[in-house]
Amino acid sequence: MQALSFVLTITGDWQNGMQTAYEGLQISQAKYPALELVFYNLIALVYEKQQDSKQRLEWLLKAYHHPQLESLPNNGKWLIYHNIGEVYENLNALDSAMYYAREVDINCRKLNIPIEVSYANAIMGRVERKRKNYAQALEYLKTAMSFSNKFGNLFLESEQSVDLARVFYEMNQADSAIYYAEKALDGGRQFKNLVLTASAAKLLAQIYEDKNPAKAIAYLKVLNTTNDSLYTATRIIQTQSIVNTIQERQRELIEAKKDYDYSIRQNALIGFLIFLGLLSLVLIRNNRQKNKANAVLQGKNIEINLQKEKIEKAMGQKQILLSELQHRVKNNLQYVISILEMQKESVSFSNIDDLIKNNQNRIHSIALLHKKLNVDESVNEVDLKRYITELSQLVKDSYDNSNKSVNLFVTCEVESLSITKALPIGLIIVELVSNSMKHAFAKQTNGIINIEITKDEKFKKHKLLYVDNGKGFDFKNVDTKGLGIEIMNGLIDQLNATIETKQSIGFEIIIYFT
Repeated sequence: MQALSFVLTITGDWQNGMQTAYEGLQISQAKYPALELVFYNLIALVYEKQQDSKQRLEWLLKAYHHPQLESLPNNGKWLIYHNIGEVYENLNALDSAMYYAREVDINCRKLNIPIEVSYANAIMGRVERKRKNYAQALEYLKTAMSFSNKFGNLFLESEQSVDLARVFYEMNQADSAIYYAEKALDGGRQFKNLVLTASAAKLLAQIYEDKNPAKAIAYLKVLNTTNDSLYTATRIIQTQSIVNTIQERQRELIEAKKDYDYSIRQNALIGFLIFLGLLSLVLIRNNRQKNKANAVLQGKNIEINLQKEKIEKAMGQKQILLSELQHRVKNNLQYVISILEMQKESVSFSNIDDLIKNNQNRIHSIALLHKKLNVDESVNEVDLKRYITELSQLVKDSYDNSNKSVNLFVTCEVESLSITKALPIGLIIVELVSNSMKHAFAKQTNGIINIEITKDEKFKKHKLLYVDNGKGFDFKNVDTKGLGIEIMNGLIDQLNATIETKQSIGFEIIIYFT
């Protein structure tokens, strides 16, 4: 089923390729869990051919975080790595693409896996082409083709020929571009690789556009014919009819849109009724102005009195809000005092710069929280997405250095949160990001930190997911528990939260809180 799904997808029958991959996934989940991530990779391949890089990355990351990744047969781990590098290249995250490609290249040379070395060099060649480093791009791509020849893989060599052709085309070396593009076209036809055939034909049409229009038209006909064959098979039944999770997501989006449309109509109706009410009041007042001058004066006096009462009420509300804000400030300053008291008792800090920087970030967390409060209506609610995004970026930037590149991704589905919950969440994130930046990437030049806050509708809880791809550590059984771990445990208890941790590749913790 693995081989069948691969062949169906490569030859353009995406629907059956996806169907076969899902059937294989169901069987592996029931009987052979170690092979689940093989079918994750095949589902990602369908999305690759459909040029849906985001969906492809989602399935590849499932494979990447799978506990059986290291024990995958035939060194299959490096297949997952090179596919992740390829999708980052498609998404123009070029530094991340180079990181994974280099990991594959270095390790697979040692392990004598020429096909993966070929894939890795092809990715690095495409990255350098996008960076306009054509000489380096040619060197990588020629290395890729030499390893394809060593492996005897004409299929792979054909795919890499079109990459070489693009480099020569951008270097204005038309003869070399034509040679490799025609080689790719022949390979695409030989192996019935419709995507490769279309890419090669399109490039040849571009090359001949000015030199030989007749040939350009001929290649455009090949392109159109191939596209017709490629897309007709999948146009009727899309992959979402097979993927139940995608169907469910679409239904949720439709329901959300209905709710949104209903809200818009309801607000429009309310606005219209308010407008009619205001218009009626204006007409009545104008009528009274025409008929009774005294009524006008009396109405003015009433209006002034109402405005006075409104102003006095607003002042009272502002005074209440100010008092509540002062109370919040007092409570949150007590957080600072408590942290400093704990710091005074800690013996794990030998570096005064670390001590100051850590406390700066914790105090920044509280200061930023107050900055995000909605003081017009309430001092209890925080714009959580903006708060978490700015806070995690602030902490990351405080540890950044020119020798490392760390990519930070933040996703937040919770619009707002009370300050009593937002403050401990913010302080937890300060400790996690600080720990990652100081320790997780000590032996890496590139790193990834992913923070997600979502709603778990089933259990009526919020979920904080924190992941980095560093060296990892066991949060529950760490040998030396410093101040940061003590603070986090105290904050988790304060939230009455539960945690889950995983230790496969990197560090992962999930915190559930109400």
